[in-house]
Amino acid sequence: MATRLQWTEWHLSPRGWERGSTRSQGKNNWVDDPEDRIISFVRKEDESAASAVAHSTEETWRYPSARNIDELLQKHGKCPGTL
Repeated sequence: MATRLQWTEWHLSPRGWERGSTRSQGKNNWVDDPEDRIISFVRKEDESAASAVAHSTEETWRYPSARNIDELLQKHGKCPGTL
């Protein structure tokens, strides 16, 4: 079995977490990022040939002068752990 990589982008805006682009079953689904996003993450699921699944979450973008990230994270919680 070949390595399979799936991922979902998550963007935090004043409205809360919004799903972004995704990769599932070998296909990418590209969507525009919210214009008012404050911080973005990518949630990955990597399944190796040994059937081990590794999950990771990585910050990919941050608004340069955002001061309310901690406030929004407290209000809406951390990045969703789902694809």
